[in-house]
Amino acid sequence: MKRILTSVSAALLLLPLILPQGLALLGVSQGPKAVENRLKTPLPPLSLAGTDFKAFAKQLTTSYGETFPFRDDMIRAANRIKLALFQESPSKNVILGREGWLFFNMESALEDWLGVNLLSREELDAFSAEMKARRDWLAARGTALLLVIAPNKASVYGQFMPPAMHTLSPVTRLDQLAQAMREAGVPFLDLRPALTSAGQVRRAYWKTDTHWNGWGAFRGSAAIVEALRARFPHMPPLADEEYRALEFETHGGDLSDMLLLTDTLTERDIEMERLSPSLAHAAGPPGYPNPAMRSGRDMVVLETGDKTLPKAVFFRDSFSSTAIPFLSQRFSRSVFLWEHTFQPQIIEAEKPDVVVIEAVERYLHQPFRPVPLP
Repeated sequence: MKRILTSVSAALLLLPLILPQGLALLGVSQGPKAVENRLKTPLPPLSLAGTDFKAFAKQLTTSYGETFPFRDDMIRAANRIKLALFQESPSKNVILGREGWLFFNMESALEDWLGVNLLSREELDAFSAEMKARRDWLAARGTALLLVIAPNKASVYGQFMPPAMHTLSPVTRLDQLAQAMREAGVPFLDLRPALTSAGQVRRAYWKTDTHWNGWGAFRGSAAIVEALRARFPHMPPLADEEYRALEFETHGGDLSDMLLLTDTLTERDIEMERLSPSLAHAAGPPGYPNPAMRSGRDMVVLETGDKTLPKAVFFRDSFSSTAIPFLSQRFSRSVFLWEHTFQPQIIEAEKPDVVVIEAVERYLHQPFRPVPLP
């Protein structure tokens, strides 16, 4: 009996290791892979075993653990259990809020909401000096400047943060920056009021994603156009009547991706459909290379053909991706660069009437990296 119990115990111990390998060999399909902001450890070369077996064994163990068959399916199952039974976020990078809202806990997004990462006087002075230099350099070329900050989701929907979390300061980095830019005379647009107002009509951000939805992107774009109309009065406003809101059930966004629960944490998406054909169409290659250093960050160049409208160059991040179809309607030519580093050579090539620099709140510092001006 003792031998039988020992054999059964050994079999139960080995089953979790053997079963996934067997299923993989039989060609059983695995689910979607986990979203991880890192490269997985590759298998070590066999030659390493002869020169440094300890290093070989360590790398082999790490690589096997990261590429174990059905590893991500096991993670997904464990995440479902933790979420359902304990109402806890399975990832330290995702905050489980109220009423199904998820919030990002990376890149200082939580610190922005708490108000614990305030900017120093030296940082604010450096930001102001850099942006004033660009403003003046552009003004000498007849080009206007507008700096735009799109708020983090928690800055608009903080009421859905977990009950145990509370802001620690009435002032945030964005508040500091807004005041510094006003004092420096730099045209600045804080989109928090526009997005808060949009949320009173319908939800302006995804529940399961870090970004605004189509409605939020539209109202954010309308606020940018309205800010520019002070300089370009012939630019028509972006009116609600030009679009209609469409709501439909869809899979979860990037935060549910991080939990491997895109099919479990679904939600209603909101998109804006234009009621008449788009005025903007793709333009030919601009004659200079895309400055973005990462793949997938394509440069977008659009034209409406309306010469009464201004020309624009946008430096932006992922938040502007869904805003491009709206913004491009109000420019004769608009160039959207998925890059925050200022590019004087592109400005001189395009000769735009306005340069718009957009950054999401958690990337607030990115547009201020010093760049030598010609």
